[in-house]
Amino acid sequence: MENIKVSGDSPQPRFGHTITLVSKTKSVLFGGATGDTGKYSITGDTFLFDCVTRKWRKLDPSGSSPTPRAAHSATIVEINQLVIYGGATGGGQLAPDDLYLLDLRSGEDQSQWIVVPVVGTTPGRRYGHSIVFSKPFLVVYGGNTGNEPVNDVWTLNVEKAPLYWTKLEIESEAPCIRVYHAAALCNTGTANGMMVIFGGRTVD
Repeated sequence: MENIKVSGDSPQPRFGHTITLVSKTKSVLFGGATGDTGKYSITGDTFLFDCVTRKWRKLDPSGSSPTPRAAHSATIVEINQLVIYGGATGGGQLAPDDLYLLDLRSGEDQSQWIVVPVVGTTPGRRYGHSIVFSKPFLVVYGGNTGNEPVNDVWTLNVEKAPLYWTKLEIESEAPCIRVYHAAALCNTGTANGMMVIFGGRTVD
């Protein structure tokens, strides 16, 4: 691990944000909370970091931007495209259950937020969950619905219109309920295509 010097529009210190690699050299930071616990502010800003120039840039995407939130989840779906889902907005409130896409394919100056049209039942409002993309499926796992922590699994096929969420019925032993865990998609070896999770908090 290396502590590197950066320049540009550096984001404020924060927690509960996401940072997502959207290409080989660039990553996007979205949202999170700034300030001290009990005196924090929920943000909805978007920053891009260039790993080559080591420079931050604050983006001003057009379109329907997500509301400020923290403890949401984000993942890349294609090069220069990422989605975010869920999160908390402060004061015990949760973000809407809309699925947002940030499109950077036309360049940083033409970046755009899009609300992805989805029909039917969704995973619902939640925070502290995880999301990965196992082409062509988005996979949402766990988190807290505002009433209780859960361990349910939802998928969305991004290549099949109309887009809709499906709750999976897992026959094998499922992980215990959890919030604030970590998840990743394996992309090599015998585990290729598998989603792995680790850690988190339970009802205790």
